[in-house]
Amino acid sequence: MKVLIADFDLFQKMGGGQTFYRSLIKKNPQIDFYYIAKNEFLNTSHLDNSHKIPYQEVFNSEDFKNFFETTPPKWVQSAFVQASNIAASCTNMNFDVVDVPDYEQWGMFLRPALNYFHVNCGLIALSMHGIISKTLQLDWFEGKENIPLSLQEKMQYQTVDIRYGISKSYLDEWKKVDSLKTYYYNPLHFMDLPEVRLDSTSKSLPSLNFIGRTEKRKGPDIFVDLIWWIPRDKYSNASIIGPHSYNYNGTQSSEDYLEKMIENRGKDLKICSSMSHLDLVKLFNSKSITFVPSRYDTLNLVALESLFSGCPTIIGNGAGVCRFLEDNFPKIPFIKIDINNIYDSLPEIINLLNNYDDYRNKLIAGIRDSNFTSSDPLLKEIYSSSPTSNSEICEDLNRWYSQLISYWESGQLSSLDKIPGLRLLKSKIRSNVKPIYQQIKNEVRRNKELIKVPLSKAHNAQVLKAPKLVRRYKHIFNTLELTQKDLDKKIQECWKLGSNVDYESEGIRSRLGNGYRIDRARLWKGIARIEDLRGNELVAVTYKLRSIRLLNKDLFDDLPSIVRVLKNKGFTKESDVIEAMYSTSEDKEDKCYQLLEQNRLSNSLNNKWNYEFLDDRRHKSTYRVSIIVSLYNASSKLVFFLKTLKHQTLIQKKEAEIILIDSGSPGDEYTVFKQIVDDLDIPVVYARSKERETIQMAWNRGIDLSKADFLSFLGVDETILPNCLEILAHELDKAPDLDWVTGHSLVTEVDSNGGWVSDIMPYYRKEYRQDLVYLETCYLSWVGALYRRSIHKRFGYYDSSFRGAGDTEFKSRILPFIKSKIVDCTLGVFWNYPDERTTQSPAIEIEDMRAWYIHRTLGGIRYAFANRSMEEVENLIYLCLCYRKSYCTHTSTDLEYAYNLCLYLKEIYPQSKVLKYFNGIETLIRSYRSLDCISKLSQWSPLKKILEIRKVASQIQKEHRASWNKDLSLGLEPTYIIFNDNRHEQHSSLWFTQINK
Repeated sequence: MKVLIADFDLFQKMGGGQTFYRSLIKKNPQIDFYYIAKNEFLNTSHLDNSHKIPYQEVFNSEDFKNFFETTPPKWVQSAFVQASNIAASCTNMNFDVVDVPDYEQWGMFLRPALNYFHVNCGLIALSMHGIISKTLQLDWFEGKENIPLSLQEKMQYQTVDIRYGISKSYLDEWKKVDSLKTYYYNPLHFMDLPEVRLDSTSKSLPSLNFIGRTEKRKGPDIFVDLIWWIPRDKYSNASIIGPHSYNYNGTQSSEDYLEKMIENRGKDLKICSSMSHLDLVKLFNSKSITFVPSRYDTLNLVALESLFSGCPTIIGNGAGVCRFLEDNFPKIPFIKIDINNIYDSLPEIINLLNNYDDYRNKLIAGIRDSNFTSSDPLLKEIYSSSPTSNSEICEDLNRWYSQLISYWESGQLSSLDKIPGLRLLKSKIRSNVKPIYQQIKNEVRRNKELIKVPLSKAHNAQVLKAPKLVRRYKHIFNTLELTQKDLDKKIQECWKLGSNVDYESEGIRSRLGNGYRIDRARLWKGIARIEDLRGNELVAVTYKLRSIRLLNKDLFDDLPSIVRVLKNKGFTKESDVIEAMYSTSEDKEDKCYQLLEQNRLSNSLNNKWNYEFLDDRRHKSTYRVSIIVSLYNASSKLVFFLKTLKHQTLIQKKEAEIILIDSGSPGDEYTVFKQIVDDLDIPVVYARSKERETIQMAWNRGIDLSKADFLSFLGVDETILPNCLEILAHELDKAPDLDWVTGHSLVTEVDSNGGWVSDIMPYYRKEYRQDLVYLETCYLSWVGALYRRSIHKRFGYYDSSFRGAGDTEFKSRILPFIKSKIVDCTLGVFWNYPDERTTQSPAIEIEDMRAWYIHRTLGGIRYAFANRSMEEVENLIYLCLCYRKSYCTHTSTDLEYAYNLCLYLKEIYPQSKVLKYFNGIETLIRSYRSLDCISKLSQWSPLKKILEIRKVASQIQKEHRASWNKDLSLGLEPTYIIFNDNRHEQHSSLWFTQINK
């Protein structure tokens, strides 16, 4: 039997498909196999029953650049070209079977192409390994459906004569697409079963190894996350071993994503290149564990080779190999990862690490006790089966091929191309030139990206944009406001003007005409006016407040209307704070101070709470830690949250309790809770309030129910590492004067099941001083943190009148009286689910006026530092002029707070040497405010203003650095970049309201 494998360079390429075909050839010596040699050297080692056919490039995509017919569609031309070149390479040859892999698409045109070049072929068989559209959809870069590619794959499946695959799961997927007959080719027919042995009886810890291509569907990120959760003392080292995937122009790789993941988790995890087969065999025989945590895989031969070598193997349930093992080898143990809850596998993995030798001995015994024979059809039987195909699709493809070949033969081609031998010469030239051409295209793409780099740096971009600002204002000013549709269009134009969101992916021209960060007070005032017309009164108030904050005065006389709207909308306390902050009375600082004192006293006691019901499943009178969780519309996330939380070492030791507060939720959280609570076997209490309540009220309820000295607070969209509470409780135990301890935390994007999608940003707090919280509140956190319950008896409880900013207010209120500390490891994780977060809204920004901004006034500074030393005020001024926000890598400034601190320092210690920086601070803050509301606008005044302020900032920076004490600013020096000041980094993004469709 003669079989043509319609693929290239089988003994040179190292992909999974080529590996399969090499095994196929080796295991079927009675069949003569042929394949196309494109780049493979003639002396490449191969098997006796394999034969090379030199590649002939007769066709090229450029031949069809002027083909504009409606059918066949443009996207089939590549498959036509490749099928035709394969057929041309085999002109006048005879084969019993042509075997084409389904990870390519040229099989759809192979039959007409073979006929055209007089290649006699009995049947065309589709070897089903896994379609490329699925790989691309699940990879790191695009993640989108490719409809034309999917259609080609489906047409290929329907037009071939025979379909066979090595995975029953994958074959079943295709049966849902089309009921055409498929054949199962058992992997045992082509696998070389490895020798089972353990080379080392070492007492060392096992190594943990991900092996495979690092495409996202293979789950290397799942491996990284699991390693993060596995105790470091359980394994010797961890490695990712395998080739990387790349985006379309080679500018990004899977390695880039993985390196960032590893860095964000602080792990000593190595990324290694591919290993030879011999080295893999040695690895499987060593004291190691193989991870193949696939989200999706038709089979996974690495998993089989590892497992059958006697190496403990951990496999994602998205891999078809799980079904193969369960169906055929029930005595061979392996650990299966549920990709919708990867942490469920942790107990099994840790048990394996604790009992490695016993597990491996059991695995080897299971292998030796298993039957490795199969009665499934052999390859020759499959190749000899009766053909089945979709005749209608075959006719369509034959017609498309005929149209394309006719075009190719027509006079559209140069008459020179008809000269014998010239086409072959041109094809050889093309094959040499094509790589160079592709390299040039990639360089052009890279250079285009480099051109955009200056626009990604705000201080450069705003200079380039400035001359166009007035023209953009005129365009927006002259747009109509007659109808709701007009207003919707106008607000969107304003959003483009003041935001990077809509134009970021567009060309240079759009970038130069949008995304302004200058003259913001004017723009925000304009947006407020339009939002008022659109009926978004509270959003309008938010922008008006921003303008007042930026300029530290009510330039547009908006304060009366702001207060009126806030009171009507139920923000009475906020309106009182705003009136105190921005009134013109001489005693406004005293008013601010009195409001803060009044709030401290009014929250000094907790309430006596009533409940709709209380389900208490705790069995002890005291615990070491209480984890308090507020529930509202949380039923879809509750199971995953609780199962993940169960991995806490203190929960496993029964030293931590979970307190779930159902805040009158309309969901079925309690039903979900009752379904899983017995299996969880954890100390937990479920309490429900009759009415909906704020998060802070729920937290106060949880504090009241707590039986522990230490408190942790989480939402169902947050989690903590397994040893988090134990680490933090130990810190509090050994330092009685310490009140609050926190680690680093990581914000991740997840899917609706909680599965990792990407890292968004870390909160990195290593260089920690408690007073940094005055500059950036996230330095002191709840996620991955723990504090003493006694804080509440000493300094009060949460203010339950807040909708979402109560956590910030609590920190601001108690910060002058507590002691906190950082633990230098990442312990907390935020899961950003696809649904919106309620704490991100204009209403919460308004609440921040009394939660945070009032603490930045002179009255707020007096509240914070009345009982602290003058040196502490001085040190904080240093930090104001150069600090790093916990979620940034660049240096920021906070000139407004520095200015107010200096005013306070003048009052309490006018001789302070730090006041030498005051004039520069005052000049800078005045200059920055002038840039936020540019007077006498003209085409060139914005540019002139930016350049003027940059010059001033540069001069003051030079003066300040000349006498700077880096020891007081964590080793940093002042860097006065306009757009790195806090006024541009907090509450500066736009609120995108609903647009009517």
